[in-house]
Amino acid sequence: MNPDTKVLLLTGKRAEDLVKKYAHKAEVDTEVKVLSIPVASFVNMPLLQKSLKKMDLEKYSLILVPGYSKLDLERVEEEIKVPIRKGPKHCADIPYVLNRLDEIELSKVTPACELLDEKTKTQVKQEIERIEGERAKHFDERRDLKIGEGDRIVLAGVDFPPRIVAEVTDSPLRSNDEIVEIAERYIQEGAEILDIGMSVEEEMPQEIPRIISALRENFNIPLSINTTTKSEIEAALESGIDLVVSIDESTIEDFKGLEVPAVIIPRDSEQNYSRDPIERVEFLESLLEKANELNYERVIADPILSPVRQGFFNSSVAFHELRNRRPELPLFMGIGNVIELYDADSIGMTALLMGIANEINANFVLAVEASDKTRGSISEAVKARNMLILAEERGSVPKDLGLNLLKLKEKRRAHDPYDEELEDKAEVVKATPGDGLQRDQKGFFRIFVRKPEIIAVFHGTDDSDMIIKGKSAGAICHEIVKRNLISDLSHAAYLGRELQKAEIGLRTGRGYIQEEELF
Repeated sequence: MNPDTKVLLLTGKRAEDLVKKYAHKAEVDTEVKVLSIPVASFVNMPLLQKSLKKMDLEKYSLILVPGYSKLDLERVEEEIKVPIRKGPKHCADIPYVLNRLDEIELSKVTPACELLDEKTKTQVKQEIERIEGERAKHFDERRDLKIGEGDRIVLAGVDFPPRIVAEVTDSPLRSNDEIVEIAERYIQEGAEILDIGMSVEEEMPQEIPRIISALRENFNIPLSINTTTKSEIEAALESGIDLVVSIDESTIEDFKGLEVPAVIIPRDSEQNYSRDPIERVEFLESLLEKANELNYERVIADPILSPVRQGFFNSSVAFHELRNRRPELPLFMGIGNVIELYDADSIGMTALLMGIANEINANFVLAVEASDKTRGSISEAVKARNMLILAEERGSVPKDLGLNLLKLKEKRRAHDPYDEELEDKAEVVKATPGDGLQRDQKGFFRIFVRKPEIIAVFHGTDDSDMIIKGKSAGAICHEIVKRNLISDLSHAAYLGRELQKAEIGLRTGRGYIQEEELF
């Protein structure tokens, strides 16, 4: 950044203190000009001209207006002969933008924070692709492996980041269309291997050819079978499965000379696991040796991550112990056991579990969405994995990477300052609950959320019905007003509240029911 750079920040009276506070945190020489208007976003051309008329603008390299400004900056720049651009929407983002002036060309139309966010997303994607490309050049068949065949091969192993395996649960009980719909979403969210989860109630090997065929017809991605029963593993192998999850003591001798990579788990013939981490690892190693004697082509070890209160810590120790004993052995970790059996938001647990997977160099992570509370776990696992790729590459903690898993919290809290002096000049009214909703004479609305849209169903008093679909409360409100579907102000306020609740539900994944609390 040019050391002579000086930026003039335009603001209104209400935000003066905040703008000065955050401008002081920037590594750029700044000056703040307070316009004679409460909110700078509402400044018009005559007021701006008057405010800048007596200033020596030549000493500034750049002038920034608030990101919400509606000014025609092209016209302004022609008059003042100094570059003028849109800054961020919120004061808290001022240092974030000013410290990156060398990285981005600011706009006269798009707020600076939006430009930086988009540029950062692109840079993150490119960096991850570069890292993956570099790793692929150093593929080592002695410690790495290929999952799949032909152009659906995924490279994995100790030299690669964890591959995200996404389980389609209860696959035999689902129709082909449902399986394909779920798989498509998982792939869009970043899954690299699709896992066919079988029913825990009964063996259903006859369904496996149908499932594999449906997935092969629609996707070019490796497939794994998630079962411990001999008949289902055999059916999957006959249908060309790419990975077997999982083989234990009861089935290991049934697949002599297995040519497909297989996950070996430390479960004995009576379906028991040792809770002692050392015993668990030693038993697993004995099964790995047996697999070697039986000429298994490639094995992957999974010490099994246990749920909290059922041996979670000891099972984590088992992973650590096995990695120390076998630094070049591919490891498989299923995180669904922990997340599904804990009534807490999945996003934070996924981030932490992926951190554990990263530190022990787990090479495959199985993510599951077996219930409503864990919907989104696949994308969370992918994003957490990508954050850790970047952190490892930069030698840092998973923070300030340009990528995050913050959904309900934020790194920089944005808020508009409230001037309490306003109360000296205005009547202050304490709000009280109303007497209930008055029905609008034009009709009523029923509101639904069906991802990825909000649906507003209008029932007119003249028997005219209309369905409005959109992805934001604002868009639907605009259509309602434009089509003159509402006449009562209290009903308009009610609709605004409900539609905004629906949008929050859509964005956070929470269920929305009209007139019920969202949180």
